[in-house]
Amino acid sequence: MAEAERFFGSRDQSKKIYQPSWDVDGPHVRYTPSKDGAFAELGFNAKTDWKMVVYQLAHETVHLLDQHGGKQTHLLEEGAAVRFSLDMMKKYGFDTAGLPEIDTYKTALKLFDSLGSDSYLIAKELRATCDNFISIDAIAIKARCPDLSENIILEMLSRPVMR
Repeated sequence: MAEAERFFGSRDQSKKIYQPSWDVDGPHVRYTPSKDGAFAELGFNAKTDWKMVVYQLAHETVHLLDQHGGKQTHLLEEGAAVRFSLDMMKKYGFDTAGLPEIDTYKTALKLFDSLGSDSYLIAKELRATCDNFISIDAIAIKARCPDLSENIILEMLSRPVMR
């Protein structure tokens, strides 16, 4: 979490973060019934593979920063989560070849990276301006990244099913 906050800004302190768990349909974030907190549920493939633990937990950690109660995230947030997970894997010495595997995550990563060489800083500033990832809008992105095309911005803010 400390690394995610360094890259993207402080997490929502009003929400609790519980210990990770396992779920056959993971990885994803699971919210408490009252939505006062959440935790990462990792896929069963991470039970025996440290590489997948780092990949999945780093990704879900980005989603735990804001905890928007299960609302569908946009591709910008998903791309931030994928980029962060890949960078954490590299930091801990894991090979990232072939990741991500799913096309929507590849698209999300490409869109996040289209923010430029300062993509983390831009995402951090956008989160700070808009209070959280899910509230980032086209106006904020265009103000921070005037050279991005309207089509790219709209795609960043789209909310496809990610699996």
